[in-house]
Amino acid sequence: MIGVGIFSSPGLVLSEIGSPGIALILWAVGGVATLFGSLCYFELGHSLSTGGEIEYLNQAYPRPKKLISYIFSFAMVVAIRPAYISAVANVFAQYFLYLIKGCYDIDYLHPKGYITDWNFWQLRLCSLAAVVIVTFYHISISSIKWASRINQTFTIIKMLTLLMISFIGLVAIPLFINDENTNWKNMFPNDMNISARSLAAALIPISFAYNGWNNLNYNSDDTVDRQQNSLVPNIISVSIVSYLYLCANIAYTNVPLSKIAGINGPSEIIADQFAFLVGRFNLARAFSFFVCLSALGALAANVWTGSQVIVTAAKGDYIPFSSKFQKDKKSALITQAIWCSLMIVFYPLNDPFKFFVNLSEYCMWVFLFLSALGLLFLRRHSKRLFKVPIGIPIIFIIFALFIIIGSFINDSPQKQQQFLDDDQFLDDDQFLNDDQFLNDDQLCESSKVYRYVDYQYHLPYIISFVVIAVCAICWYFAPRTSNNNDNNSISSEDAG
Repeated sequence: MIGVGIFSSPGLVLSEIGSPGIALILWAVGGVATLFGSLCYFELGHSLSTGGEIEYLNQAYPRPKKLISYIFSFAMVVAIRPAYISAVANVFAQYFLYLIKGCYDIDYLHPKGYITDWNFWQLRLCSLAAVVIVTFYHISISSIKWASRINQTFTIIKMLTLLMISFIGLVAIPLFINDENTNWKNMFPNDMNISARSLAAALIPISFAYNGWNNLNYNSDDTVDRQQNSLVPNIISVSIVSYLYLCANIAYTNVPLSKIAGINGPSEIIADQFAFLVGRFNLARAFSFFVCLSALGALAANVWTGSQVIVTAAKGDYIPFSSKFQKDKKSALITQAIWCSLMIVFYPLNDPFKFFVNLSEYCMWVFLFLSALGLLFLRRHSKRLFKVPIGIPIIFIIFALFIIIGSFINDSPQKQQQFLDDDQFLDDDQFLNDDQFLNDDQLCESSKVYRYVDYQYHLPYIISFVVIAVCAICWYFAPRTSNNNDNNSISSEDAG
C-alpha cells in the first residue's frame, strides 16, 4: 500500500488548495475514505468465493453480460495500470535527476518546450530507462523467491524513508514554527483556493498515495475463518499507513508553500525540498537516493502485476487478442513496456506526473464507485454473514461521486495565477481580469506566469471517459464465445 505517492503527491495537493491546514485535513479524509473503501471490499471479498473487481462487477451488474467487467479489464490494461506505471517512473526520473544534477536550478524538472528542449527529453529518457530496466529484470529473473526478497527489501526501504521523514520533521517543528517563512504562521491563508473543483483535484493525488488499499482484503485462502480473522489486520494496516502519511505531511509543512507550489509548477520532489530545508544538500541527496530505490521497488511491483492483469484479463477474453497473452507472460511484459513507453514520450502536457496520476486515479474511481454501489445491489439479493454498517458504503459512494463530478466543475472559464517572485503570490484582487488574459506569445515570453487552462486540466478526465467508451464499443463487437473463464477475476496478486 505504501508507494511513492507520499514522496510526490503532497506538492500537487498544496498547489491545488494553497492551504497547508486544509491539505492536512484532506489527507486525514483520504485515510478515512481508504478505510471505508477497504471495509466495503472486505465485505465483497468475504461474500464472494473469488476476489477482485471483475467478479464484483460481474455479480453486481449481470446484464448486459460481462459489459462492466469487460470495460474495467480493458481500461486497466490500456489506461489505469499503464498510467500508474508511467507516474511512478516519472517520480523516479525527477528524484534521480535531482540526485545527479543538484538543487540550485531545478527548472529541468519542469520543461517548457517540446522536441527541441533537452529538459523535455531527459525526464522522458530517465522514465523510459526505469521501465525498460524493470521489465528486463522481470523477464530475465527465474526465481520467484529471489524476486520476492528483492521486493521486500524495497518495501523496507520505503518504510524507513517514510519513518525518517516523519521523525525528522516532527523533531524539527520547534525550529521552524516561529519562522515567518514557513507555513506554521499561516496554515489557512486568505487567498487559499477552496472550491469543489480544487478539493476534488487535491483528493486525486491523495488517492494515488493510498493506492493499493483495495488489495488488502484479498486473500489466497478463501476460508471463512481466515477472512474473518483478516478484518482486524486490515483495519490496523490502513490506520497505520494513514497515520504515517499524516505525520509525513506534518513534516512537509515545514517547507514554505512557495517552494512547494512554485512558479513553474507544483514540486513533486517535496521530500528533497524538506531534506534541503533541514539538512541542506547532502541530506537532500541522501533522501533522493532512498526515494529512487523506493520508486524502483514500486515500479517493479506494478510492472509485474500489470503484466498479470493482462494475462488474467486475456484468460477471461476481456481484451482483444486474448489468445496471444493467455500463456505467455513475457509477451504481456513486453507489450506493457511498449505501451507505457509510448505514453511517456507522447503525453500531451508539460506536467507528466499530474497528467498520469489524474488519468489513472480518476478512471479507477469510476470503477470503485461502481463496485461500492454494486455492494448495495448485492445485499438485496443475498444473505451475508458479514456486513459493514450501511453508512460506510454510502459515505464511500458519496466520496467517489464527489471526485468524479467535482473534477468537472468549473470555477471560472479560465483562471490565471501570476507570481511577483518565487516567494510571493498575488492577492485575489490582483488576478488578471477576464478581458486581460495574456496571449500565447506573451505567456511564452514570461516565465512568471503559471497558467491553468481548462482543456489541459480536464484532458485526463475526458480521456478516461473516452477509454470507457472505446472499451464499451470493443465489448459490443467482441465475439460471444462460451468458455469456462467467465468467472476469472483479478486476484490480489494480479491487481497489485
